[in-house]
Amino acid sequence: MKKMMLAAVCAVFVFGTIAIGYAEPGDWRGGIRTRIQESKQKIEQGIERGSLNRHEADKLNLELGTILNRIDRMKDDGYLSQGERDTIKRDLDRLDRDIFKEKHDGVSTVPAVQQDWRGGIRFRIQESRQKIEQGVERGSLNRQEARKLNKELGRILYKIDRMKSDGRVSSRERKRINRDLDRLDRDIMKEKRNDNRRR
Repeated sequence: MKKMMLAAVCAVFVFGTIAIGYAEPGDWRGGIRTRIQESKQKIEQGIERGSLNRHEADKLNLELGTILNRIDRMKDDGYLSQGERDTIKRDLDRLDRDIFKEKHDGVSTVPAVQQDWRGGIRFRIQESRQKIEQGVERGSLNRQEARKLNKELGRILYKIDRMKSDGRVSSRERKRINRDLDRLDRDIMKEKRNDNRRR
């Protein structure tokens, strides 16, 4: 009986060690798959909000498809090496920049009236919060960086409250808020890239 228990414990230990060896931290499952999902969501949200037209979305989806095809080729041998993961992350960084650029190029499918505080700005604020939270979860932002970015977001929210004190947000005020949110997006991206360079 003791021999069987010992054999079972050894088997669990050996298979556990093998499983840990194959579980690549931050690999296809841990980091890259999440980033691909986020990119898909950003494109879909851009269409819903009207910050991406169909042509821009098709172009970005094609870029994402190219990255997915490359991942499939890299995974032919059963795993992704560190070099392959780094290449994929660089491709996804470029896709993120392209999505950001297309969303903020001024080409829109939604009438200006719908791009007010409710239609566009509130959604962008939620997106910024999510980017900061995801950065902390994925380790691309440390607590100090996240605090700094949340403080910047808090200043924008305070400015919006002051602007809304007369009961509405004018077109000029919306442009100023969007510029502030553009700057926050750039700061989030910069802080995330700084962390990648430190690694």
